[in-house]
Order: sequence, then structure tokens, then C-alpha cells
Amino acid sequence: MNLAMVEEWVYKQPDFAAKLNPIPQPKNGIRSFLLQGIKLDFMYEGDENRAWMIYYALLNSKGNLLSPKTVCEQEVKAYFRVLNPQLRPIHKQCIKPGIRFYVVVGSHKVAEGVVTEVLHLIDEN
Repeated sequence: MNLAMVEEWVYKQPDFAAKLNPIPQPKNGIRSFLLQGIKLDFMYEGDENRAWMIYYALLNSKGNLLSPKTVCEQEVKAYFRVLNPQLRPIHKQCIKPGIRFYVVVGSHKVAEGVVTEVLHLIDEN
């Protein structure tokens, strides 16, 4: 599955929606940023020892997918989807509106997020 297909997959049936705020990155440190098409991990606030493969698709102000390789430097809406179907029950219990989290590269935080809406995560399949 190529990168554009991953964003389409997330966009068509997202598990939840969130607002993301990129965290400014130091000029002389790890060079990471919030980018459409790069697959970063999801870390619940307060559980900084574990990151999850929950993919995102970044959206424009009209709710459409941003173009591939678009860098986000300001607040952006995103859809998320749990990659591993076997882990859906775990996240189904944890993901609620208002839950805070981070988008990370390893333990390095790239963006802060807050869940705004639970969507297809409530579906049984």
C-alpha cells in the first residue's frame, strides 16, 4: 500500500477525529515534523512508555485530505485509524472525546492532540 493509499484508507473510514497542534522543533535537534504521508506513532498522554501504530490523515479547513508531503505548522484536524484490528478493543476503551495524546517519532513528540469525536471505532467490525 503506497502512502497516498494509506491516507485514503484512513479518510474513508476513520476510527476517530482529533485536533493536532504541532510542537515547534529545535533547529539543532531531531528534525521531525507533522507531515502528510509520513507514518508516525500515537502515544496516550500519561503513558510515555508505549507508542501505538495508529495512522492519521491530515485534513484542510473544508475536511478534505491535504496534499501529500504537506507540512503542518499550525493546528490541523486529522482522522485516525487503528492499524491492527486485534487492538481495536483496547483503543475502543481508551479513545473518548477529550482524551489527550501525542504524535511521536520514538519518544520524541511532534504534535499534541485531543480527540474531538469517536467515529468508526464504535463499529463492531
